[in-house]
Parts: sequence; C-alpha cells; structure tokens
Amino acid sequence: MCGACGSGRVRAPWEDTLGPPDPGAARRRAAALTRWLAPRRWRVAAWAGGYTLAGPLGPLPPAGCVDEIVARVRPGTVAEIGPTLADAVVHVSVAAFVHREPLVLAGPEPGPARRVLVHGDVPVDVRPAAAHRWSVTRRGASVPFGA
Repeated sequence: MCGACGSGRVRAPWEDTLGPPDPGAARRRAAALTRWLAPRRWRVAAWAGGYTLAGPLGPLPPAGCVDEIVARVRPGTVAEIGPTLADAVVHVSVAAFVHREPLVLAGPEPGPARRVLVHGDVPVDVRPAAAHRWSVTRRGASVPFGA
C-alpha cells in the first residue's frame, strides 16, 4: 500500500514515466480518456490512486492506470488521437491491447529514449522527435495508426 495516498499502487504505471515530471499529466490523460469514451458516456477523472470512472448509470469502480480502463472497455478498433502526449498515451494503450505487437511512441519531449511495457508485456520504444506532436507507429511501419 502507498503511504502517501493510501492506494494499492506500489509502482507507478508506465504512463507516469513518460515526458517531463508534470502534476497535470493525470488530469490531461483523464480528459483524453473521457474524449475517447464519449460515445459510451463514461467520464474519467484523475485522483491520487489512479482514475475514478462514472458511466451513464453512475459511479464505476476506480482504475489504477490507463491500461486498466482500456481493458475494461475491450476496444475493437484503435482510437483516433490528437496531438498531445495524453492522447498518445491512450492511443498506445488501445493499440497495444488490440494488436499486441511492438509500437514506437515519438514526440517532442519524451525524455531519453527508452523502452516501456504496456499491458505488462507489449514493448513500446519511446523516442524523441523534432515534430511538435506525438505519433504512434508499429515498429518498422511507416504509417501511423489511425491514418
């Protein structure tokens, strides 16, 4: 159990390791998840232990990370993304859940190049890029997801 927030989280999920340290990152990811889940009428909000969820009929059990929310939804298609890191994190999680193959996440401020595991076993290579937006591609593919 975490002594700071009282949640069951012992280790931060992969999405917390991306980008520069930013206290507003969880709120932006929650907003990106809410946009993605708008057709289902789910709302996502950030809290100290992860995310709280509400559906059209009321509160749902909270989730510890983006991957847990994506697994609950069990998407059949890859989400469209916007230009922000929060949108890219949602896109990576959905793509990794659906396709279960290596991905590349590239963007303007990812910190050092490194590999993270999404959904526990799907490798994602995080690479700096000169562009002003984030992109998600299959490893070795030249076409971004959603194109």
